[in-house]
Amino acid sequence: MRSRYLVALLLPLLAACQPQTSPAPSPAPSSAPAAEQAGARETTQQEQAAVLATIQSFMNALRAKDVAAMNQHVDSLTRLTLIRPTRDGGTRVVVMTGAQFITAVTQPNQPGIDEPIRNPVVHVSGDLATVWAEYQVRRDTTVTHCGFDAFHLVRSGGRWKLLNISDTYQAAGCGPAWPN
Repeated sequence: MRSRYLVALLLPLLAACQPQTSPAPSPAPSSAPAAEQAGARETTQQEQAAVLATIQSFMNALRAKDVAAMNQHVDSLTRLTLIRPTRDGGTRVVVMTGAQFITAVTQPNQPGIDEPIRNPVVHVSGDLATVWAEYQVRRDTTVTHCGFDAFHLVRSGGRWKLLNISDTYQAAGCGPAWPN
């Protein structure tokens, strides 16, 4: 009897002493058939695809300077946080509402912004999604700057909407324009 209690007390301690890594979480044990468990993974892939489709649709509208299409992906809570270097080597943080950003990027005197992303890392948990991706900004065929975008999206009314976009800024070392 005492050995059962001793084992019950030592198991959590032994588990805590094991090396810790961050593997992909394993699914919780389930009595559901394997096909149903596979369906859960497909749903996650479908959610990830829907999140990326929302971002791509916004980027397409940005390039076309399509205010109505951009507005479909933002609301009054949307913020853009732009991390920019200063001339003296510091960092400036610019925060804009979605509406302010759309007004700024659709001015008649400037071309649409072509901002492809690549290598996105997508995480979805319930109605929250985050995406981290490389980006380039191109005007015509010239790369003007690059960096990383961090997107936060919320699922509202069954649709993904942009809640926040943050980005870094790098003017040099961006390489040639990525293929379409």
